[in-house]
Amino acid sequence: MEKAYLVLAWLGLAIFLYSIAIRQLKRAEFTGPMWFVLFGCALGWYFQGSLSLRLENLREFLPLVELILAIFLFSDAAKTRLRVLLHSYQLPLLLLLALPLTMGLAALGAHWILSLPWLPGLILAIMLTPTDAALCQSFIQDKQVPANLREAINVESGLNDGLCVPVFLFLLSSGLHTQKPSGDSLLMLFLQEVGIALAVALVLTVVAIWLIKLTYHHHFFAAKSSPFLFIGIAIAIFSLTQLLGGSGFIAVFISGLLFDYGFRDAFKDKLIEESEQIAELAAYVLWVIFGISASVLLFTAFEWQVWLYALLAVVVFRFIPVMLLLMPTRLDWRAQVTLAWFGPKGLASVVLSLMLLGSSLTYSLLLTKITAATVLLSIFIFGVSGHLAGSFLMKKQ
Repeated sequence: MEKAYLVLAWLGLAIFLYSIAIRQLKRAEFTGPMWFVLFGCALGWYFQGSLSLRLENLREFLPLVELILAIFLFSDAAKTRLRVLLHSYQLPLLLLLALPLTMGLAALGAHWILSLPWLPGLILAIMLTPTDAALCQSFIQDKQVPANLREAINVESGLNDGLCVPVFLFLLSSGLHTQKPSGDSLLMLFLQEVGIALAVALVLTVVAIWLIKLTYHHHFFAAKSSPFLFIGIAIAIFSLTQLLGGSGFIAVFISGLLFDYGFRDAFKDKLIEESEQIAELAAYVLWVIFGISASVLLFTAFEWQVWLYALLAVVVFRFIPVMLLLMPTRLDWRAQVTLAWFGPKGLASVVLSLMLLGSSLTYSLLLTKITAATVLLSIFIFGVSGHLAGSFLMKKQ
């Protein structure tokens, strides 16, 4: 128990130091996830074997990670300018079309580099396909970057999380021999999850918008309670959709888009900003836990194949398919390279790895190690390259 309090004391100090130095850290291209993951890795190294960390017990954090990801997906979608998105829908569509190509290339890499059988290789590819726009916020929030590029990366990040989860669950159940693999069963699972997500998102969002407008007009709620409005909506929509057998990630993202369309009061931006601050604090704690876990998984022994594949997953497997699909377009080559570059792996990959933990699937430990290494590289590579990519893109002007 004393060690737990010692860890919490160090965590509190890390949060305090980050808070008072946040402006200087941002100037140095040092993001919040970078700070807290490094802190977690340092804790894991310092305590080494003295912390009673069992990998299978990390699965208990799955609901919390899912809820934090759901809140970020909702807020990102609610900040999306739907008019810009509808005017330049081709870019997000092309990025989504690159998903199966990215999966295929990653599966080939897993088979050739890691000598994995095809099914575990496909599972690993799907775990590393979702992107996390939260890890390149400096680029997303850069107003000098054209809005259509920022919205394309944001929408891809919002939708591919929900699209990958049904395929992951289908292949995992096939690997565990709990479901006979067939194209029809995968299609039915996909349609079920998306259909339920759309229905729940539409109904609950319409009701929520009506209630917010009514209560805001009559001053029924206090300003100090406003940060919890969007958090409550996101949690309710995600949880109900999951309960009914749908994709909660797709539901919260669609709900956020509907909020942008149906609730355009300036008060909305204040609600989003306050909700994100609460979610960010919880995410920083999770990044500390991830850092501790990564130190246990990756730094006790060096496995070059793990790091080689992780590096390719970060900089190659998505880059090539996206570039191939964007080359026929009229988009400037710098914009094409920028869109192909930004594919960081973050909380969605962590969610899928936690789903894998505790299963009896062969190679599950290896897949978890590779996912942890890929997320770790993504945090630092895309954290540092945010402003650099913005400067690279602006050179054309």
